Amino acid sequence: MTTLAPERRLAPHAVDLAVPLRTAIAALVLSCLLVSFQPFVVTFEAKTPDAGSPVNQLGYGLLMLAGILSHLTLTPPALLRRMAHPVWLLMGFWLVFASFHSPWPDVSLRAVAFTLAAMIAATAVFVLPPDAGAFRVALATAVLAVLGLSYAGIVLLPSAAIHQAGELESIHAGLWRGIYSHKNVAGPVMACLCYAGFYLFRCGWRGIGGAIALLSAFFVLETGSKTTLALLPAVALLVLGARRMGRVPAVLLLALALSAMAAFTLGTVLSPALYAVQQWVLPGTTLTGRLDLWRFALQALAGHEWLGMGFDSFWTTPAVAAAEVPLGSSWDPRGIVNAHSGYLDLVIAMGWPGLVFGLLLIVALPLRDFTRARADDEARRLADLFLMVLAFTLLNAFVESFLFARNAPVWMLLWLSVAGLRFLTRQPQVESSIRT
Repeated sequence: MTTLAPERRLAPHAVDLAVPLRTAIAALVLSCLLVSFQPFVVTFEAKTPDAGSPVNQLGYGLLMLAGILSHLTLTPPALLRRMAHPVWLLMGFWLVFASFHSPWPDVSLRAVAFTLAAMIAATAVFVLPPDAGAFRVALATAVLAVLGLSYAGIVLLPSAAIHQAGELESIHAGLWRGIYSHKNVAGPVMACLCYAGFYLFRCGWRGIGGAIALLSAFFVLETGSKTTLALLPAVALLVLGARRMGRVPAVLLLALALSAMAAFTLGTVLSPALYAVQQWVLPGTTLTGRLDLWRFALQALAGHEWLGMGFDSFWTTPAVAAAEVPLGSSWDPRGIVNAHSGYLDLVIAMGWPGLVFGLLLIVALPLRDFTRARADDEARRLADLFLMVLAFTLLNAFVESFLFARNAPVWMLLWLSVAGLRFLTRQPQVESSIRT
C-alpha cells in the first residue's frame, strides 16, 4: 500500500544498504531545513547589496544538489512530470521575473535561488525514505533534533535561547526562542512539531509521538506567543473535527477561517469598511502596531504594484533606513525586518500578481490536493498532518512573515505540507517504495 511517492524498484542486493542510508539522508536534509545552518543567531543587521552568508550559500547549495540527485535516481519520470504542475512552474517563473525589477537584482536573484534550492531539497524528503516506517524515523529524528537543541540551549546557552532584558525588544525578556532568532519563530515551529507528534502517536508510536507533542506544546507555552497558543488547539480541532464530516467540509471550514482572518488583518488597511468593523469588535486595536506598519508598506509600494521590489530588497535596506517615520506611528519601520504579514511581503516582493500566484500555490492547489488524497489509512493520517501544518502556517502568515524565505523553518514546514499533499493525490498505480 503506497503512502507517499512511488519510485523505481531497487535491485534486491542493494536493499539492505539502501534503506538505512536513504533514511539517514532524509533525516539529515529535513533536520538542516528545520534547524537551519545558523542556529542561535539572534541579531539582525541592515542589508546591503552585497550582503550574503557563505554558510547558507554552501549549505542550501548542497541541499539542492541532494534533492536533484534524489529525484533523478529515485523518482519515476511520470511523477516528476506530475510534480511539474503549471502553478508550480508559474510561481517559479514569477519569482525570477520579478527579481529582475528589483533595485538590487543580484540580491533578489540570490535570495530566490536559495529559496528554490530549499524547496527542491524539501521535496526530496518524500522520495528518499524507502517505506512508511523510514519516513517516520526521518521525521522523528528531525523533530527531536530541533527539540533537543532548543531545550539544550535553554539550559546551556540561556543568553541565546531565551530573550534577554538588554535586547531591543526587552518586553520579551524571559520568553523562550530555542535555536531560533525570535519567540515568534520558535512558537509556530513548535506548534507544527506538536502536530507531527500527533501524527506519530496516531501511527502507533505512542511514546515518541506523545513525548514530542508534550515537549513541543510546553515550549509553545514558554514562548508566550499568543497567536500560536490560540491557533495550535483551534487548528487541530478544526482539521480533526471537520475530518469526521468529510474532506470537503474540512476544506470549506479552513477557507472560511482564512477569509475571516484576511478580512480582520490586512483587509482592515485596504478597506475602511472592514476597519470600521474591526474597531467596532475590538475598539482601539492596532494588532500590536501592525496596522501602522502595513499602511507604511502599502504607501511605499506605490508605483511598484505590478512587479514589486524584489526579494530581500526592501526591509532592512537603505530604501527603508532613509524613510521618514510617519507621525504617530506605533513602530519605527527603519528597524523592522519584515512586514509582519507574509502576504503583504509577497506583494512587496512580487507585486499583486505575485500574491495571486502565491495563493494558488500555497492555498488553492494544496486544498484541492487534500480532497483528492488517497484514502488508505497511512495516506489519511499524513494528509491530516499536512493539512494541520498548512492551516496553522497559512493563518499565522497573516501576522508573521516567512513565506518563500529559504532560511525560515516555518516556511519550510508550510512548503513540506504543500508538497506532501501533492504527493498524496490519487495517481495511477506504479511500483512503490513507501509501503505500510
